[in-house]
Amino acid sequence: MIGAGKPGRQRFGPVRSRVHSVRMWAEILTIGDELCRGEIVDTNSSWLAGELWDLDVTARWMTSVRDDAEDMRSAFRQAAGRAELVICSGGLGPTEDDLTVDVVSELTGSEAEVDEPSRRRMEERFGPRASHPKMVRQVRVPRGARVFVNPAGLAPGFEVAMGGVPVMCLPGVPRELKAIVESALRDRVLELRDARGGAERIARRIWRVFGRGESQIASALEGVVDGVAGASLHYQVSFPETLVKVVVRDRDRDAAAARLAAVDADVRARLAPWLYGDDGDSLAAALGRALAARGLTLASAESCTGGMLGGLVTSVPGSSGWYVGGAVTYSNSEKVRQLGVAQATLDAHGAVSEECVREMARGMKERSGASVAVAVSGIAGPDGGTADKPVGTVWIAVDGPGSHAETMVFVWPGARDQVRTLASWWGMSMVKAALER
Repeated sequence: MIGAGKPGRQRFGPVRSRVHSVRMWAEILTIGDELCRGEIVDTNSSWLAGELWDLDVTARWMTSVRDDAEDMRSAFRQAAGRAELVICSGGLGPTEDDLTVDVVSELTGSEAEVDEPSRRRMEERFGPRASHPKMVRQVRVPRGARVFVNPAGLAPGFEVAMGGVPVMCLPGVPRELKAIVESALRDRVLELRDARGGAERIARRIWRVFGRGESQIASALEGVVDGVAGASLHYQVSFPETLVKVVVRDRDRDAAAARLAAVDADVRARLAPWLYGDDGDSLAAALGRALAARGLTLASAESCTGGMLGGLVTSVPGSSGWYVGGAVTYSNSEKVRQLGVAQATLDAHGAVSEECVREMARGMKERSGASVAVAVSGIAGPDGGTADKPVGTVWIAVDGPGSHAETMVFVWPGARDQVRTLASWWGMSMVKAALER
């Protein structure tokens, strides 16, 4: 154990009643020097907060601390003194600065011991190497802890009580943390929440909108949850899209779901021109469904986006069934060579022009044999703009289905990556809109 803590004499804040309102407050604690130095982004906290929200548990506090025993003691005491559930990630590895098991054992008046089922799993995987002290170090837990098997790694998660508050400790590796949450922790949190009695159930949906700003969306949805008992409306800008969230709370799960279904129909009607999906959907996946439903295929010709549009659509499993390929024609000479853009067009209008993207899309469609082709050409910056074509100017063309071609021009403020991302998303959106018309 670390330090000279006295078992049974730890303090976790003022004594207070833990018979609370329906809501359950949680604290998320992440441990690691690399977090506090800004070397990595703490994605575990945001992911855990979302998972807890789905279970009607609210993360009221988020704390990050160094791999320092005293800092960790202080953070655990503070969390257990104010929250009704603590979930910690990090510090369960094989090295000397992985201190979570030792600190938690000290604070709970216990000792660290090897979790034998986890050791056996490690031995099955690594054979004799599993006996190395550093390997064994990562399968320890505080004596008497509830152990959570790690389906994606070696270090098990565990749960202890600090001053009557459940404290759950998980590995910091996101893949392992998520695997434990999904296999065991979610059910355990529900068990703890329901043991409080009278817990509300929530029905939640996220609608995904692209092509309109938050204020426009809010205007369209004004009053959408008025009169709907237990319902609340929330917005989140997640560039380049906007997420619209409705949460309905009721002690009766079916009643909450029924009210959400009624709201769902109204939201879809109001957002119909801009809504492309819900929950975990993506615009690329929605585009793929629209193409597959019509038996059509897509090809892309990209200049300023440098293959980003093609990368987005091929991130969708099964995209080979509807995406035939693309061309990245960054230079004018490649636009001529690969796509058949006329040199005269480039001389007269330039690469960032309606005429150019029309020829790019037509050339791509003809050469690939795709049903539909989308072309993008623009000035992403930070240099290259002119008075007539400032930085952020982007032309997009969609050719097909059939012989019809559509074009749009945009001028976006923002950094280079923002312009390229918006161009890629608008390219997909224009194709989807053309199909639906």
